[in-house]
Amino acid sequence: MQERRLHRLFRTRNTDYFLRHRECVGVRDRATGCWLRGHAALRTFAVELPDDDDEDAEAWLGRRLTFCGRGEDLVTSPIEAIERPSLHTVVYYVSHARAGTIEIEAAA
Repeated sequence: MQERRLHRLFRTRNTDYFLRHRECVGVRDRATGCWLRGHAALRTFAVELPDDDDEDAEAWLGRRLTFCGRGEDLVTSPIEAIERPSLHTVVYYVSHARAGTIEIEAAA
């Protein structure tokens, strides 16, 4: 059966990267919970991603994501976890922001 969920969360040691398909739509600092409005990965695209199945995702732990789309590529620190984000985080994504910003408050 084909996976219908569009959003995934990639956790590194310091940062959470929220992707819709291949596009980075949100970046959050793990220590503070603050959304990073000016992060270079926002609105860029992941070059390669694991398949949606759990087995492929597990093989990606320790690898790095590469984003491209605005000049220089950005490479993350190693991936520690791949998850499905909770529904309440979607409102913080840059695609839901007004005037090109996301909410600065931390998600509960």
